[in-house]
Amino acid sequence: MWLGLRVPGALIVEVEGNAPRYTTGIQLVRDPRFVGGLKIDVMGWTGPLSSGTQSYKVRHTFQGVFHPTIVVHGSNKTEVVEVKQIPHEEADAFLQALDAA
Repeated sequence: MWLGLRVPGALIVEVEGNAPRYTTGIQLVRDPRFVGGLKIDVMGWTGPLSSGTQSYKVRHTFQGVFHPTIVVHGSNKTEVVEVKQIPHEEADAFLQALDAA
């Protein structure tokens, strides 16, 4: 979600899924070596290794310029995601609704 229609602003990325059991510290990290857009890596620590999975949901805000699509990369898949834009005058209401969910 991009906050700031046609102006510099913030990109809110939220991902959810299933990770191996005993995975902690899941975070979203911008890949500084990616050329041609914006790539976000989903990273975490797993151990000890065991069977089964646990669900996770994580959100992070990145400052910068607008990209119409971003690449989100995790350990089991990579997806190209379209970015939805929210005009800056609607940003506060959007963020409040996002936090309430």
